[in-house]
Amino acid sequence: MPKQYDVFLSYHWRDQVQVHALADMLRGQNLHVFLDRWYLTPGQSWLQELEQALSASGSVAVCIGQGEMGSWQQREKNFALDRQAREAGFPVIPVLLPGAEPPLGFLQQNTWVDFRSGLTDNWSLRILAAAVRREPPDAVLHERQREILSTLCPYKGLQFFREEDAEFFFGRDSAIVLLHKSVQARPFVFLVGPSGSGKSSVVRAGLVPKLRRETREPWEIVTMVPGDRPFHNLAAVLLPLLETDLGELDRLRKTGELAAELQHGIIELRDVVGRILEKQVGTRHLLLVVDQWEELYT
Repeated sequence: MPKQYDVFLSYHWRDQVQVHALADMLRGQNLHVFLDRWYLTPGQSWLQELEQALSASGSVAVCIGQGEMGSWQQREKNFALDRQAREAGFPVIPVLLPGAEPPLGFLQQNTWVDFRSGLTDNWSLRILAAAVRREPPDAVLHERQREILSTLCPYKGLQFFREEDAEFFFGRDSAIVLLHKSVQARPFVFLVGPSGSGKSSVVRAGLVPKLRRETREPWEIVTMVPGDRPFHNLAAVLLPLLETDLGELDRLRKTGELAAELQHGIIELRDVVGRILEKQVGTRHLLLVVDQWEELYT
């Protein structure tokens, strides 16, 4: 497919304000930028249009903000990395937004651009623009990035491993295989173990990446923590899969509406899941990971 865009911006909806600002800055560098809100056609299949835009872009910048990547952003990242494996020199550029926690595995594979000090960092903007144009970094840039990367520690301590950290997660292969078989055979799977035994890590950095690589029967995967508002938190992870182009206020309002309807049985969860799978053509399964399940009883 002929290249229509210099760079495709992949991001989580919560970072949209920063990413829109970054898109404008890249336009100022005379780059043709694909940002979903600028080009997606109302009433059309947004999944199909996004895949077409990814194929028509000369590079992909994966914008990483606070928190984990969204489910569809993970798909975009994997699509881009698959293309990079097929096309030598295709740039897939991790972009760290203010407040981002670096995803270790991804950063080990690809040279990244650091905006954690703020989007006003003109040096980082120049680095990103050069990467999009496939221009090699100069010696000063190369040394700077090498020094920053060397400060990253692959050991998470008491924190769990995320999907983005999967390449640094080892030693639970048998548990991952068992979980993989279980979720394919049963509608409910409970993973039980003492606090701190690694339950969250084996699911997030083990099972989820394995399912994400399924090609014959693709999976949609969302993760929630119940907290003190379990229905609200459930609605918050499902709504972006139903409504992809909501503004912040509309998203807050509709999250509350969906939470109330789920809680009072007006809408059933299976109907929400069914609609999500209908909208995502080719996706056969949805996995809902409920981390910290015990919060429902405490």
